[in-house]
Amino acid sequence: MLPYETDNPVIADWCGSAAMLVEGGYLGSMPAVLRRLSQGACAYSAWWNVNLHNRLSFAAGGEFVLAIDSFCPGRPDDYAGIGQWPELQAMTDFFVDFEERGEGYDWQAAMLAVIDQTTGARLTSEWLEQPHPYIAVRMPDAAR
Repeated sequence: MLPYETDNPVIADWCGSAAMLVEGGYLGSMPAVLRRLSQGACAYSAWWNVNLHNRLSFAAGGEFVLAIDSFCPGRPDDYAGIGQWPELQAMTDFFVDFEERGEGYDWQAAMLAVIDQTTGARLTSEWLEQPHPYIAVRMPDAAR
């Protein structure tokens, strides 16, 4: 899907009324990047890797609000900024202890679902299969 002959390719396209950025790395989960992306807006990030490291993040108005480990999220009151993300606060099954989750619980799908519920942007297989414009991002510029 991404043109890997280019350093740090990031798909940048619309998904409904939301701007969608899709990358193969972790750049969009960094607080400095989310602060910049959220200037005058809200920015949400769902990131995970093969080692179960993950982060569901939210920034608004240039401020990094919160980051949650979606595999073991703890309790809603563990996060001072959760009141600014009411859709996440309302997902009571998201904050169930890992041992109490059913076998069919998909924590990665839950990350995407809460962003879907918040923004209305649906990351569907059809959207992913379509060609999209991309940009190449330089790491030092992005993390400033």
